[in-house]
Amino acid sequence: MTRSPRLRWLAIGGLVVWIAGGLAVGGLLLIKHLVALPTPAITDHTLRDAVAASTPSGRWRAVHFMYRSCPCSRRTIDHLLHEPPLPDLHQLVVMVDDEGGPGPEDDRLRAAGFEVVIVTPDVLRARYHVEAAPMLVFVSPDGELAYVGGYNRHKQSPAYEDREILSNLRAHHESRPLPVFGCATSSRLARIVDPLNLDRLR
Repeated sequence: MTRSPRLRWLAIGGLVVWIAGGLAVGGLLLIKHLVALPTPAITDHTLRDAVAASTPSGRWRAVHFMYRSCPCSRRTIDHLLHEPPLPDLHQLVVMVDDEGGPGPEDDRLRAAGFEVVIVTPDVLRARYHVEAAPMLVFVSPDGELAYVGGYNRHKQSPAYEDREILSNLRAHHESRPLPVFGCATSSRLARIVDPLNLDRLR
């Protein structure tokens, strides 16, 4: 009889710890998916030169950075594929694959008129200074970076604003970069945004 209250309090304490732990993990997962990821500066010469070297000059260019294993990238790819092509715009998809191998999205994008190059996360970081996806870059006809940012105002928003951004840029209106909500592509950034490796729980 004397042990019953102690066991009851131990059980209550264990339940409290379990609930607190669940709330903490859930909070971390929520924060991880709401925090905007970093982008290169619009003055980043490494990004500018890499894009200029892989796209035709003298016209507007869009570069879409996508990560094959990222759900947000897959949704953005679906958006790109379901929109009619824009006139006089060269569109390049830089597809990030952990192994640098091909995937089913590549052929679908090429069939829709997109140029596709496949890189590993390490090459992406070294060549473009990019460590997150999906990310959008617009380059002006004179080869300067005109936009570096995201596609949506909110995480998992169905409202994609890439066409509105390009229209504003072509009309010489300032277009403030939208946040990038998605996935870290580099191990360095992944350790920062997901230090407990909570992605393994998904």
